[in-house]
Amino acid sequence: MSIEREPSRDHDRRAESIESDSEAARRLLQRPLSESELATQTREVARPIEEDAGARVSLLLFECGGERFALPGSVVRRVTLPTVVHRVPHRSNAVLRGICNLGGQLVPAADLASLLELDASPEPRDSPHRRMLLLGESPDFWVVEVDEVLGVVRVDPAGLIDPPATVRAARDHLTEHLVELETGSARVERVAMLGGPRLLEALARSLA
Repeated sequence: MSIEREPSRDHDRRAESIESDSEAARRLLQRPLSESELATQTREVARPIEEDAGARVSLLLFECGGERFALPGSVVRRVTLPTVVHRVPHRSNAVLRGICNLGGQLVPAADLASLLELDASPEPRDSPHRRMLLLGESPDFWVVEVDEVLGVVRVDPAGLIDPPATVRAARDHLTEHLVELETGSARVERVAMLGGPRLLEALARSLA
């Protein structure tokens, strides 16, 4: 993540803020979240993103298929415990798992690992770490299940990295940016930030 050089006090405040974000990201990538922390992080990721040039972007970090990804807060509506997914006769496929009931609303459920062409998840279906993400806008909600939710970070848009032009797999088509996060021991990990609109469009195509 790049740090802009600014005069004295403003620079010090921004540097302290970036250091705080980096430390938060490092902690998130090293430990699981409690239920109370998940609720707090869900509220945080759903906060509207200011449109001024200095605004930070909220990203939800999660694991899927043994890999780490990020989603912009603008597309995530809720983080919930997994619920039963019912297959839809003659409609379910590799991506469309079926439908589930969230708060009395029937929502299509997708297999995110299959959509991203990832290997099978190392986490069993009954793992206590697994979570569902409610994505999109009503009435076009989608639910995807992930191995684990790692938390929320707010990053400077200027630090987002364009992905390589070479497209090798579905995840490359859906990757909008790369995000550099410190994970401890001076190691920096690049995490793929999936584009919200791209992901929702790809999910919608699974209904065709």
